[in-house]
Amino acid sequence: MDAGVLADAGRAADASTAADASAALDASEAVDASEALDASEAIDGGVSLYDQVKAWAEAYKAAHPGGDWDINAKTPAEVANDPDAQRLLATCGADQRPVFPILAWEYGGSDHPWINPEASALLYCVYIPVNPSTDHWSYDAVADHVTADVYVAFPEENPCKDRVGRDQVAGCIGDVTNFEILVDTANLHDGMDVGLALAEASTELLLVLDDGSKVSLVLNQ
Repeated sequence: MDAGVLADAGRAADASTAADASAALDASEAVDASEALDASEAIDGGVSLYDQVKAWAEAYKAAHPGGDWDINAKTPAEVANDPDAQRLLATCGADQRPVFPILAWEYGGSDHPWINPEASALLYCVYIPVNPSTDHWSYDAVADHVTADVYVAFPEENPCKDRVGRDQVAGCIGDVTNFEILVDTANLHDGMDVGLALAEASTELLLVLDDGSKVSLVLNQ
C-alpha cells in the first residue's frame, strides 16, 4: 500500500476530501493479509505508517470519552461531520470496516469496551455485508449463515505474528468476549444496509493469513 495515500487521508479536512481518500484505499490493496498495511512504510516526517495510524486512534479515543469513540457505531450523518472518524474508517479497504481494539465496543447483554486492548493488534479489518455475496463475505439464506473474512492490518506489528493459524488473532484476543465485536462488525447493522436480515444468522469468521490462505477463526451460532 502506498503510504502517501494514507498520508493524504490524514490531511483531509472535510467530508469530500476524506471520502476521496477512502475511495483511494481500494479493496484490491487489502484483500490478502500479505498485502496488508506495511508498518515499515514512512510518511511525512519519517514517521512510520503504523505509528501514524496508532496516533490517530489514540487521539480519537482521548477526544471522545465515555464510549463515544466507537467509529463503527456512528451514523452516516455523524461521520459526515467528523473528519477524524472518516480518516480512521479509511484505513481498511472497500466493503470492510476497521476494528481498532482501543476504539471498539461490545453491545448487548453487558455493554463493555474491548477487554485488554493492549494485548491485541492495533487494527483488524473485517469484511461487512454485501449483496450479492463475494469471495470475502457471503450469506447462505437457506442456512441463515454468514461467512466473512478478517485480517490483521500491519501484520509485522501483530503481537501474535509468530503464532500459527488462528492463534495469530486468538492468541492475542485479550478476552474471548471480544470475538463478539468482530462478529457484530461482520454483520454490521444486521445487513439492513444491503437489504438483508441477519439478526438471527450464525456467523463464521475466516482469518486470512499472510499467504492468502484462510483458517476458521470463530464460529458463532
